Parts: sequence; structure tokens; C-alpha cells
Amino acid sequence: MLTKNKACGGILPQREENKMTLNTLQKRMLIASAVAIVSAAPAMAADCGLNTGQAATGAPIPIGAITTASGAADMANAPHAAEAYFDCVNANGGINGRPIAYTWEDDQTRPDRAAEHATSLVEDGGVYALVGGASIVDCVATAQYYADNGIINLMAAAVAPQCFLAQNVAGLNSGPRYSLVSAVSFAHENLGVNSVVCPQPSIPGADWICDGIETYAALEGMEYSHLTFDQMSADNESLVAQLMATGADATVYIGSPVTIPPFLAAMEALGAGDTMKVLLPSPAYNPFIPEAIGPYWNDRLWVNIEFGPLSSSNAEVDNFNEVMSAADITPDGFAQMGYMAARVAVEAMLTIPADDISRETVTAAIQGVQNFESDMLCRPWAFGDADAPSRLANRAGWMVELTDGAWNVLSDCVDVDPRVIQ
Repeated sequence: MLTKNKACGGILPQREENKMTLNTLQKRMLIASAVAIVSAAPAMAADCGLNTGQAATGAPIPIGAITTASGAADMANAPHAAEAYFDCVNANGGINGRPIAYTWEDDQTRPDRAAEHATSLVEDGGVYALVGGASIVDCVATAQYYADNGIINLMAAAVAPQCFLAQNVAGLNSGPRYSLVSAVSFAHENLGVNSVVCPQPSIPGADWICDGIETYAALEGMEYSHLTFDQMSADNESLVAQLMATGADATVYIGSPVTIPPFLAAMEALGAGDTMKVLLPSPAYNPFIPEAIGPYWNDRLWVNIEFGPLSSSNAEVDNFNEVMSAADITPDGFAQMGYMAARVAVEAMLTIPADDISRETVTAAIQGVQNFESDMLCRPWAFGDADAPSRLANRAGWMVELTDGAWNVLSDCVDVDPRVIQ
């Protein structure tokens, strides 16, 4: 079997039992760091960490991540973007002189794989933290494990409820439950939507996502409908017919940039967009989506985005675009999540003296982030109380609409309704 590990330069063989010896994983991390150091000169012009223009040459700092890159979704752009920012930091002095050695693993949308990768990274690889992962199943299998081992998982994209009901997991995103609740809230208050249907895909945590929408609908006196389907083998036209039969004003759709276009194609084929508004979560904010779905969806499609519009002109967006361009990474919503997770981790670690960087000090530094501000965040991001049994660090986003083949920003910050936060 093969697994992606871009930090090590491509595709690496993986043993079937998915266990690595300490030496194997540490060598991979050291190789990753060495590659980053060798390829770092000349330094990028982007704003990255210390901005010394000199490659970091000290002892590597092992950082890992677990991502759903195959199976139900491909969210790999998040760790790719985190890695790109770490590479830029390594080219500009690293973390007080020490480079970040980054490696990530594909959980294949399987909790057992996520658990195996977590053990490999934490125990065999000795990572100081997990940063920039984007996973559907990681927290399902590992949330308690991270707490038991005193290690932080600073996720780019958290999805499952266990991610938000965990002590040692914090997401840079607000996740599809809260993103879609915000979208429904906006549609109810601004678009005249009084009934909504939630098609629940067969992925872990999807019931929790629809539950958030049902809770909000009940609080607002809206009509709510619910149905389930197998997203891996979906008959989209049959699904759309079922959605239309509910008579709802709007439907949400829980999916990724891979599954969204065929779903919308079926909606268009049946004329569903003429009578139903379609509300999507943040991953739909992708530069390729408008062209992929065509002009029918102009003024018929709304997305709640968790990070600042890429059409904005400000220092953070400009820096993000520069870092992504240098690494040849598509600047989409997942990339924003990975970049921001890496940014938070770097700012936290830069508070630690080089000779005092360890799992314990990195954990404490990330827990200490309580007011991280950025042009790509609607509100300051805060890890919150380190002992809290749950956390939602990102509580606001923007609404965008597809207009004339491009994403048009409709609102300032739309806060997650506090009544649905668990």
C-alpha cells in the first residue's frame, strides 16, 4: 500500500500493519527537515516567522498531522498548505533557529487507520504536536488518546463531534455543523427561508451536523426535514427527487469539492434550483467550483466561509496567496485552514527558547493562544480554557453567493448561534 507524504518528497511505501519503528519515522522527519533546509535558499519574500532570510539549521522539531485524503473525501490541501508555510518559516530562521520537520498521514476515512497513525506519530515519531490535519474520522478514534498523552491536535479542519467535545483538540475551522447552522440562519433572516431539509451522508458525525440544523430550526419555528443517503455510491438524481418531495425552501449539502459538482448537476437537471436554495459549508469555497458547476447556479448558491474572502486585499490574504503560489498549491478553503493552523502553531512556538522546545512546552504554548487575530478570521481565535472538556475556537464566518461566475461576499461576520453550541 502507498501513502502520500509530501513532506518527504512524494509517495512512500507503507507497511501493511501501518507501524513504523522509531528510527524509521524519525529518519523520515529528519529527511523532511533536511530537504526543506537545502531547498530554502534564496528565502521567500513572504512574511514567515522570524523573516531572517536564513535557513534554520538547528535540531528539527517533529510535527505531524492526520488527514482524510482518500475514501469519502480528499482534504489533503490542508496539510499541503501547512507544510508550505512551515517550509517558508524554515527558510527564514525556523523556530528560533530550529526547523520544523513535518509529516502527515492519510487515514483513508477509517478510524482504525487514524488510530494507527496517531500511535505511530506520537509514540514512534515523538511528535511535539499535530498541526494542520483535516479529517473526518481522526477525532472519533483519537481524541481521548491525545488527552492521555498530553499532546495537542491543532486541526486545520475538524469535522466529527469528538473534535469539538475534546480537551486536547482545537480546530481552526468551525466545522460543518456550525458552518451550516450559520448558513441556515443567514438564509432564514435574509433570504426568506422558512423550511430546510438536511440530507445526511453516511459518514461519521453527519447525524450531529444535521442535529445542529434541526435544533436551530426548532428554535426559530422553521420546518425541518431529514433523510439519509450513502454518499460513496449516491444516485444524485434520486436524492434530489427526494429533497424536492419535501417541499423545503432550501437544502443544505454536506460534502467536499469532489462530491458537490455531481450533486449540483443533478439539482440542475431536475430544475431543483428553481425552487430550492442550496446552502453549502466552507469547503465549497473553491476557485474551481464556479466553472465546474456552470452559470445555472448564479444567484442560486450560498456558502458560509470560515476564513476571509480570497478576493480581499490585505496583508494576510496577500501572504497566503504568495506562500501558496510558491508551493503550487490551489488557494482554496482547505488551504486557508492549513495555513492558519500552521500560523497559530508557529506564533505559539516562537515564544519558546530554542533549547526548551519539547512536547510539554509546545502543548502549553498552543494552549496559551487566547487572542490570535488575522485578516482571515472574522473574530480572534482562542484555544480557551486548557481544562475545558470541549471547545469551539472559531465562532464566526462570512456568507458568499455565486454571482456572475464568482464568489460575491454578502455579509460581515455571521456568528454561530450560541444556542446550538455544545
